[in-house]
Amino acid sequence: MSATSFIDAVGADVPKHVRENEFLALAREGKVTKEHLRRFALAEFQSQEAEFAAYGLLLSRYHHEVPGGFFSFVAYELMQARHRMVGGAAGSVGMTPDEMRHAPIEPAVKRFTEFISWVALHAGPAEAALLARTDFTLWCTTCAELADAVRELDEVPQEIVSYIDAYRENPPEVADGVLEVIEYGLAQGEPEEWITRSAVRMDPALRAWWHNVVTGEDLDDKGA
Repeated sequence: MSATSFIDAVGADVPKHVRENEFLALAREGKVTKEHLRRFALAEFQSQEAEFAAYGLLLSRYHHEVPGGFFSFVAYELMQARHRMVGGAAGSVGMTPDEMRHAPIEPAVKRFTEFISWVALHAGPAEAALLARTDFTLWCTTCAELADAVRELDEVPQEIVSYIDAYRENPPEVADGVLEVIEYGLAQGEPEEWITRSAVRMDPALRAWWHNVVTGEDLDDKGA
């Protein structure tokens, strides 16, 4: 299989993912509240905690310049987001970093962090890079639409708008850089059947994450 064929094999329906995003629908209806924004900020902060450790571990496991460059870029992008969060977004909805560090974690967010942690420990370089690429594709496409929607709402602080808007585009270092990592993984003997096994789980994981932000409930409790 070519490197690009693995992206196709993931089968993520990005337009459908965005179209069915519950937070985006809420924003377009003008129904976003401060509690929604607080849940969003906290879920983001808690997810980043796992992602920092995950991509740091992946970098230590795969420190060759091809996968290492990819994972270090992802880690850098995540840290930039953390600075935007603690430097303005969290405070704009009445939260402090210390409060967020000690807050309980919702089941949907916990499952997301456990998923990312499993990938860091067990995935090959191509598998982990394709997961990251799928995550960024779904997340950034959603954020581009969401930023436009929340910008029109008086209830949403500018710091939150700016935080979301910064994710408007999937960086080419991720969107295109994944191909080189997949080729590296294949050359190192990474099994082809492993490469998509984590990426295909990202769509449902993010859907559950957003559902919790909107409702404060766990999507799994509804049998979904």
